[in-house]
Amino acid sequence: MFKSSEDKSLAFFESLILTPNGINEFRDVFFRSIEEAFTSTSRSDEDVDVISVIEWDEYNNPITLHNSFKDFLKERLAREIKLSKGFIESRASKILSGINPNKIFFQFTESILIDLNKKSNTIDYLEVKVAVIDIMQFYYSKYHKYYTFSTEYLDTLSVYRKTTKKVKTTLSFNWRENNKRKEIEYLYNSLINSSPPFINSSLETFTKAFTYKKLEQDEAIKWLCKSVKNKKVTSKVTLVVLLESLFEKGCIISDLNDFNKTVENLFCLPNGVKLKDIKNTKQEKSKNPSRILEIQHILDGLSKIA
Repeated sequence: MFKSSEDKSLAFFESLILTPNGINEFRDVFFRSIEEAFTSTSRSDEDVDVISVIEWDEYNNPITLHNSFKDFLKERLAREIKLSKGFIESRASKILSGINPNKIFFQFTESILIDLNKKSNTIDYLEVKVAVIDIMQFYYSKYHKYYTFSTEYLDTLSVYRKTTKKVKTTLSFNWRENNKRKEIEYLYNSLINSSPPFINSSLETFTKAFTYKKLEQDEAIKWLCKSVKNKKVTSKVTLVVLLESLFEKGCIISDLNDFNKTVENLFCLPNGVKLKDIKNTKQEKSKNPSRILEIQHILDGLSKIA
């Protein structure tokens, strides 16, 4: 896949959609990367977009993790949408700041988006179509005051607004690709083997929570850290500090806008009740959260993983 840039703000989508067999080549790369990274893998007979990996926990029990190309595609599209929008904004800002703005860039970008939309109709994955429309809507909302869009472009947006439904967000975090498995396992083992443990969870549930997988209705990570001032109270502040630090280090690469809801979806109290009011917890962070030195030690160890 080509990488988008300021000069080619839609390069990824062009290579994925307009290049013959672009989506199939992208899918093949996904499967090959997993098969090369793990010794025990198998492709699903029931779902051609799923490949399973068998790993073992610290007790040598087998754990089967299912990797879906559709999930991977959604994650990648979300990142590329953000990148393309940023490149479009950067280029457009420079053009519009000139004395006599050249409209060729706007015409060219509009033309590519129209082509991408047409071609995306031939791709089996609806997520690709949704991504293109997302950028088209963004492009129109940002620049319709400066550029006259074609009837074809406006008609496409009009039809889409009438027929599409809101896409639900998967409320789990996503981890960076480099050393993903090692880093998540290290974090899990560090938290669960602390004395006393910070969490109660299976490795499978913990991994799902940090690899953009949907947890089942009765699945959650129990957060066990108690407040220093009141041992009967669970310290949500410590959890927020840990997760925000993982964002700052670039380990978690999810959208921060979904932070509060995601934390409340993934974590629960020791009694199994889901966490609440994370928004207020972030605003009430203390200067000395419970067991912060232990958390810092775990984070330092995470930075040393190669």
